[in-house]
Amino acid sequence: MSPPVEFRSGFVSIVGRPNTGKSTLVNALVGRKIAAVTPHPQTTRTHLLGILDRPEGQIVLVDTPGAHRGRGPLARALLRSLRAGLEGRDLALFLVDAHRAWGQEDEMALDLLRGGDAAAAPPVFLVLNKADLLPSPEAALPLLERLRAKYDFAEAIPISALKKLNLDRLTRLMFERMPAGEPYFPAGQATDQPERFWIAELIREQAMLLTREEVPHALAVRVEGDTERKRAAGRLRVIQAAIVCERPGQKAILVGKGGEMIRRIGIESRRQLEAELGIAVRLELHVVVRAEWREDPRAVAGLDFRRES
Repeated sequence: MSPPVEFRSGFVSIVGRPNTGKSTLVNALVGRKIAAVTPHPQTTRTHLLGILDRPEGQIVLVDTPGAHRGRGPLARALLRSLRAGLEGRDLALFLVDAHRAWGQEDEMALDLLRGGDAAAAPPVFLVLNKADLLPSPEAALPLLERLRAKYDFAEAIPISALKKLNLDRLTRLMFERMPAGEPYFPAGQATDQPERFWIAELIREQAMLLTREEVPHALAVRVEGDTERKRAAGRLRVIQAAIVCERPGQKAILVGKGGEMIRRIGIESRRQLEAELGIAVRLELHVVVRAEWREDPRAVAGLDFRRES
């Protein structure tokens, strides 16, 4: 008989500049949406955990905010969250966008991984994302070689988080680096976040996508009510949420002419919520102006997206 396979478990932090695809990668590896994904920088505002379960073990993926030198209370909170997401890691994935030139934010992210005793530092994989958009698979090789010169990476892997290209290989290599141990979370749990967190994230994602460049960074979402009702056609989940912005002009954009924009946000959010929750949803949205909340430390703390109420 073959000896039993040793169960492995550990934490993998995913680090990189904004918009490299960190949240897309976490969603793809976990197999469901737990993190908001938009083309806008700084969509991720707090480190959150995605749980990857396999028969051979469990990996806790730590999705972190993009490394960015911003100002103000929100920017400082993002940096604190990024640093916290690196603590206790067994492995780090340094994510680089194959289609963007190396910049200061890439260097900042790598500097965070360089900190401390280099000899005792956990291994780091270089992960070249969006490799499917390169002219050919061979085009990734010179990019990987140039990036390898910047750090002693344990592995260098081209992937596409969106197309799920090479993720099986990445998963196998991650498990090889995990220590033996028991699972940290029950089987079937996808994230450490309360359900209200990712409901709010899903609504924020749709609001950011639909308002494009006008108001995304000033947006926050708070779930204010969540109840389930019985009806003849089956169960109905009623969710009330507030979309928070900073100025009356932003509120006007979010509401739209005749309420058209907030209806669109509600329709798209409800469609995704029903797919994720497996239940009919009635989503009731309203917009609240909270002047310059990103510059107010108490407001940033009060809109901590980990809190349920």
